[in-house]
Amino acid sequence: MNREHALWLTGVAFVATAVLGLVLVWVNIERLDLAYECKQLERELARRMDLHEKLVVERQYLLSPATLGAQAQRYGLKPPSREQIRVVP
Repeated sequence: MNREHALWLTGVAFVATAVLGLVLVWVNIERLDLAYECKQLERELARRMDLHEKLVVERQYLLSPATLGAQAQRYGLKPPSREQIRVVP
């Protein structure tokens, strides 16, 4: 093997090593970006799950017979009299 051929192989090896090094750095940066995004999404999911639980409790409260009865009285509603009830055959 002559000297030029050896220098050429050394240059190719150097370039290949540099490219692989850059690829590894890029992959690591992408991994960190994805980990950060994943953490953000986990926090958002936890926040929305907490909100959902609170809304379920509020819905149960608002649909409870006691709450509905109090709201009906507040707006002047009362149970219907016998004359107001119509039976449809």
